[in-house]
Amino acid sequence: MKSILFSKSRLFQAALFLAFLFQSGNTQAQNRIYAHDQLSNVYGVCLGCAVQNPLNALGDNEDNYSTMVMGTVLLGGVEQTLRFPEVRLNTKLVIGIGTNNIPLTVQLLSGVYIETLSGPTANNDSQMVTGNLLKLSDNPARATIEFVPVSSYDAVKIRLSGGVLSLGGGFRVYYAYQDPLSTIMAYSKGGQITLGGTVPLEGSEVTLRNTSGKEVHRSTLHSKTFELSSPQPEGIYILTVETKDKKTYSRKIRINN
Repeated sequence: MKSILFSKSRLFQAALFLAFLFQSGNTQAQNRIYAHDQLSNVYGVCLGCAVQNPLNALGDNEDNYSTMVMGTVLLGGVEQTLRFPEVRLNTKLVIGIGTNNIPLTVQLLSGVYIETLSGPTANNDSQMVTGNLLKLSDNPARATIEFVPVSSYDAVKIRLSGGVLSLGGGFRVYYAYQDPLSTIMAYSKGGQITLGGTVPLEGSEVTLRNTSGKEVHRSTLHSKTFELSSPQPEGIYILTVETKDKKTYSRKIRINN
């Protein structure tokens, strides 16, 4: 009976560990929160301006798109607001954009502005798309706009003015999602600690401190699993990872021997 119970316990631990590893590898994609609602609008005097297929910019299909078309602009433009299920802070905002076949450049997008909102209230953080925000891809006609809003938000407004008349076939919005900032997961067993999450671990420095603040381990990571330099009593510790780009992440971990 003891042998059977022991085997079941080991199987449960193995299953839990495998689930942890699987979750670590998929955390970033699973945590993406895509826009689920939208509002399109033509403002000022903008003849022939429109947002075509506006609902295509919603959800997690990253190949569908809405098209913001600029006609004859006298004094105005066109805009699309994409809304998320709830207000959030400390997330990266990613917007997939593109054209029909025109290579994207910062100069081409000089008339594209983005602004976040919390409910119906604008956060007054409107900004033009610059090189700091634009992330080009292997496909020259597609890119992403990426940044971390300072204020809490549940919507982003994309606005086009006369500066993008040269886009020809229109400005495409493929998707928008909130991406939670980098996280660390940790699992301890038998003097080994295995890390996961979205933080780049290779070459990072890891330290472990007990609840009194005493450092009990320090090493450089060459894989996601490392062994403690000396046995430690079971209990709660503070694990800190400093990545190669000098960003620091900390979390509590329970050491199990």
